[in-house]
Amino acid sequence: MLAQQYRLAVVLVAALALSATAHAQSFGCEDRFKFDDKDVAPYQYGPTAMPPAPAPEPTLNPLELRALKYAAVAMKHRVDGLASYYSTSLDGSLTATGETFRNARFTAAHLTLPLGTWVEVTARATGKKIRCRINDRGPYVKKFVLDLSQAAARALGVDRAGDRHVEIRIVALPGEQPLPVGWDLATLPPAEAAASSAAAALVQ
Repeated sequence: MLAQQYRLAVVLVAALALSATAHAQSFGCEDRFKFDDKDVAPYQYGPTAMPPAPAPEPTLNPLELRALKYAAVAMKHRVDGLASYYSTSLDGSLTATGETFRNARFTAAHLTLPLGTWVEVTARATGKKIRCRINDRGPYVKKFVLDLSQAAARALGVDRAGDRHVEIRIVALPGEQPLPVGWDLATLPPAEAAASSAAAALVQ
């Protein structure tokens, strides 16, 4: 009987030893891995520094907005090509606006630009630049883009130049005062010019 109790005691001690060993080898995270508060803090409360606020978008002044609007309008019309000029016989005739045409004034005819639009015309051959108002329709010969009064053609030099190519820039729509002489988006500082170019895509 004593021997049997002894064997039972040995078995019990062995079972307790195995249980302790198994507990020591547990792979539970709470038993094997411990984190300091500084490691856990970012996950509990989020980042300690807030991200910087976005930079404010550059604002455009009224002149820039007008120039961008005119550029968008110009894209819908033919604004470069050869220029012709009125004959002397047309002096005193009526224009499409109902005005009397005068060769001595700085006016021009364009097929599609709104009547009353002010344009800046630059001659490629001479480099000269003038401003005139669109008050008539024409020219009706396909190779020409603009029909100038004789005074306007003479000021540009296209009445004598072999190259009559001109470039047209809108500087005012009907009822508006023209943009200041010499004002151009190209003269803006690089950062402002980039902002203006991006905004141009939004102008309808």
